[in-house]
Amino acid sequence: MWRWIVAGFLMLLSAAQATAGFDEAVAAINDGKFTEAYEAFSVLAEEDDERAQQALAWMYYDGQGRKRDFEKAAYWYRKAAEQNNITAQINLAQMYAYGQGITQDFVEAARWWQKLAEQGDNKSQAALAGLYFQGKGVEKNMATAISLWRKAAEQGNIEAQRNLGLMYGKGQGVGQNDVQAYAWLNAAAMQGDKVAEKSRDYASQQLTKAQLKEAELLAGQYVEKYVAAFEEENKKPH
Repeated sequence: MWRWIVAGFLMLLSAAQATAGFDEAVAAINDGKFTEAYEAFSVLAEEDDERAQQALAWMYYDGQGRKRDFEKAAYWYRKAAEQNNITAQINLAQMYAYGQGITQDFVEAARWWQKLAEQGDNKSQAALAGLYFQGKGVEKNMATAISLWRKAAEQGNIEAQRNLGLMYGKGQGVGQNDVQAYAWLNAAAMQGDKVAEKSRDYASQQLTKAQLKEAELLAGQYVEKYVAAFEEENKKPH
């Protein structure tokens, strides 16, 4: 019995030490002590601390206190991603998509984005939609692309709102609808997207006065539901 109590105590102590070590490394980063942080993250990363693995990958990716090394960044992002670190999964998917430090592989990018999309991550939903739209890494499927863009757009994702608006304007994957096009493009434009702003203005020229009134009313509703409601949430980094 005492053996199990001691073992349990040592496990708790080890976890507490790891947390303290990670917090100290973060503090070192904030103080600009990159070498100190790198050494601490390296020790924890080798001990399979997924937070440290993700942080170490970031240091290599951004060249913070280290020479920039995409290959090592991808290595550590994969380690953390395999332990379900969401930030690492997102970055690993992007590295696969762009071939940074790793062989470009849209199938792997789609696999990781799919995992995140199923958890409701709007950036991953938008990125995965792009792959379905182009048929890269997955079989081309316009309906799936539209569905994913809609899910992301309804969470305030600018890219998805713009693309959904463009699809309505062109009638691609959905019935052509300039009122819907205007409303979705306006949502993205209200978040600073210049392409969406120009496309919205073009869409407005295709509308009758009655349709424009309807589009402006719908646009106001979309801004309230799909922009303002997610403003603070989407400011947060992954």
